[in-house]
Amino acid sequence: MGLLDNKVAVVTGAGSGLGREYAIALAQQGASVVVNDYGANVLGQHAGLQSADEVAQRIVASGGHAVANTASVADWNGAQSIIDDAVTNFGRCDIVVNNAGNNRPSSLVDLSEEDIDSHLDVHLKGTLAVSHFAAAYWNTIGAEPHRAIINTTSAVGLHPTIGGGVYSAVKSAIAALTVSHAQELAALGVRVNALAPCARTRMVKDSPGVLALMPETEGFDRHAPEHVAPLVVYLASALNKFTGRIFAIEGPDVALYTPFGVQQDWSTQGPWTPEQLADAFTEVDARTTVNAFFPHGVTQHNVPPGRTLRALEEVARSAGLEPTTF
Repeated sequence: MGLLDNKVAVVTGAGSGLGREYAIALAQQGASVVVNDYGANVLGQHAGLQSADEVAQRIVASGGHAVANTASVADWNGAQSIIDDAVTNFGRCDIVVNNAGNNRPSSLVDLSEEDIDSHLDVHLKGTLAVSHFAAAYWNTIGAEPHRAIINTTSAVGLHPTIGGGVYSAVKSAIAALTVSHAQELAALGVRVNALAPCARTRMVKDSPGVLALMPETEGFDRHAPEHVAPLVVYLASALNKFTGRIFAIEGPDVALYTPFGVQQDWSTQGPWTPEQLADAFTEVDARTTVNAFFPHGVTQHNVPPGRTLRALEEVARSAGLEPTTF
């Protein structure tokens, strides 16, 4: 008996890396799986790859149930076809794993319109579109327990860093969607959560700076994608007690994030003036420290980083001004 017997799951971006491991793990636990992959490269450009078929065939050859879907999640009708394929082939849809993604690193100065549109379409629109058609299907047939949507955010979405740009923005937005959709879909029996996986995927391999943080090691490889799959299975199963929460995982380490919260507050009589606000903020450090989940686990992270404040100080000095005291 598997944790997901008689369940039907769709996994987007399941032709390689994390998505492939998710699809295989869900199938091993008894779920029938729609393996979706557009066959694109890491930039999001269609490359004609047949990876969805290969993963589906592997699942079937191992005794599981799977079909391939090669639609783009960024296409509205394509997103609908993913959910339709689940219902047509397996009679229902219970689990959605929004994993499809791409990465087009760029500074704000060098950013292109294509960089923006590609990230927004694949990550944000794709997550929204597939979730929409799943929610619409569930709304039509009525509430049932043990449904799940699992979204994919990122450490650079939860802790934006220099160069993160649009990728950071869409991953932050997905975290916000997760919290909102969890509230909306609870009445249909749907638990919506997100995870920030830390693993050596082809996106990481295409980013030398990130890859350097995830070297291959002998023995237990904490950065291998298959180690993320158990959390996806948990979140998809009846074992899961959470909704509207954000998780992070890397190998043996798993973390649960706190929601955004107020750090400090002030009150006055009547409206504030800019000078009063300056006085109120005098004793507050311009940066705060949070616990962040980056490669190799939880670490303290300054927001904004010290280099950001030092850069501002240097600009002030170069203009002959006294730097603001941070």
